[in-house]
Amino acid sequence: FPVTIGRPKINEAESSIEKVEKDLERVSKNELEELERQMQELEEHLNNNRNAYTDEQIKEIGRLKGRYTSIMVKKGLLDFKESLKDLGNQMEGFVEGFNETYNNKGNTTEN
Repeated sequence: FPVTIGRPKINEAESSIEKVEKDLERVSKNELEELERQMQELEEHLNNNRNAYTDEQIKEIGRLKGRYTSIMVKKGLLDFKESLKDLGNQMEGFVEGFNETYNNKGNTTEN
């Protein structure tokens, strides 16, 4: 019967995932990096100590990996959406600045 020394690592990762899922839009880069570190440690621990995990715990780790991947995709999409918004604002400002300069100086002929 396997010893379940992996349970604390599973609990730690699950707790972090739940915390991030509750407030994904406000999660900090540091929190995401910490979650990534925990998931890597869990994966490494599983690889090095396979016999320390029950089949059910391995399935649970798979579910956590799925939730983690979903978080990273959603966070990436949120960041991408913000980047597009910023780009849109920058383009709007660019056009306004260009038009102001063009309308003020573009109508005169310089020799």
